[in-house]
Amino acid sequence: MKIFRAWVFPLAVWALIPLFLAADKLRAWSYIPPVIIALVLAAWVAWHRQQSQSFSAWFRNPDTQLPPLAGGLWEETFADGYHWRRDQEARQRQLSAQILQLRDALQAMPDVVVLMDERGQLVWVNPSGIRLLQLQWPDDVGKPLAFWLRTPDLRAFLSGDGPSSMQLSAPADNQIQLEGVRYPLADAGALVIFRDVTRIRQLEQVRQDFVANVSHELRSPLTVVRGFLENLLDGPLADDEEVGSQLYLMEQQTLRMQSLVEDLLSLARMEAAEAEPERCDTVLISALVMSLLDTLKLSITEKNLQVYTELDNSLGIFAEQVDLTSILRNLLENAIKYTPAGRSITVRWTQEPDGLRLLVQDTGDGIAAEHLQRITERFYRVDKGRSRRMGGTGLGLAIVRHAVERYHGHLDVRSKIGEGSTFIAQFPPSLARKATESADIVIKRS
Repeated sequence: MKIFRAWVFPLAVWALIPLFLAADKLRAWSYIPPVIIALVLAAWVAWHRQQSQSFSAWFRNPDTQLPPLAGGLWEETFADGYHWRRDQEARQRQLSAQILQLRDALQAMPDVVVLMDERGQLVWVNPSGIRLLQLQWPDDVGKPLAFWLRTPDLRAFLSGDGPSSMQLSAPADNQIQLEGVRYPLADAGALVIFRDVTRIRQLEQVRQDFVANVSHELRSPLTVVRGFLENLLDGPLADDEEVGSQLYLMEQQTLRMQSLVEDLLSLARMEAAEAEPERCDTVLISALVMSLLDTLKLSITEKNLQVYTELDNSLGIFAEQVDLTSILRNLLENAIKYTPAGRSITVRWTQEPDGLRLLVQDTGDGIAAEHLQRITERFYRVDKGRSRRMGGTGLGLAIVRHAVERYHGHLDVRSKIGEGSTFIAQFPPSLARKATESADIVIKRS
């Protein structure tokens, strides 16, 4: 109020003097009160406007620290604005410090970290990315990342329309293998991280070579042992109750070892490389399913199982028959093994909008959710005791997964306790082949 008294009251007094003189001369004293009220209101509005402009000028100027002097309600307003500015400046300093820490952490990472905008153009890259991707910083800012990495499917990967991850060789050194993962951001941009997986791939190759070599070395001795056991079982020693039972047990274990070796060799072959087009041909899944069901008819009959098939009789797939046979045999044997007597198994082969779909569904006890992520790993067993009694090598589903992925497909496993499990092998639509002009869905029950 000191400012108000300093200049508003004197101005009002000097403005009223001419008014009183004119009113006395014109004898218009009745107009004096409204005029006084109007002048007071005008002075009040002018004062508040001056305070508002002063507050706005101070608030908008980041260089000013303390607020100017004010009176009345504006004193409290200036004080609140001053405290708010101090809080915002403290938060800004804290946020800036966190951004610097994050930037330092990203710059120290050995992985390649790339920030892109919604158009796929480069926004920021850490030193590892500059070194491995051979980028020029900051000259390459605003340029599309696909301009440097001329890799198939890279544009689809960077835009989010392709696979969630991909592998490529580093432009700086072809011996360095990078695996990229794309993370979409809320502002329509994306964060792409490329990890150096060279050492992991080398160790994986060593493991594959070791398993393949050991399996090959075991195949011949096992064949010899089995041949001698068959000769002994055909001779007089088999008539001895004690010796015959031991020979029979040895033969069964030899067969199990041979089965394990064959599965390891199949798995090593599928892991070694993708399918070669020159070795592929059109495989009719419907005919292959019926052939395998006929082979497994004894096991199906012993458990009195109902097998429902829904097969597109004209739909084929361009692949190696040995791979499709491995997929179907393992899925069917698994379904028969874990489906209780008197229940049913369903097999479907159809073409969907997103590709080819092979479904094998059982009505067994089901698989708990915590096991679904690992069910296709080598030698992984949900119930080790039960699996040991039922036999098997523990490699069946691993073979299925690798065989499907060999053709850029994926294996989906769904299960509910008490209802059974469903295994869905999804293949790209580009592998579809038609055996006849018209599609024929064959539904059979055995």
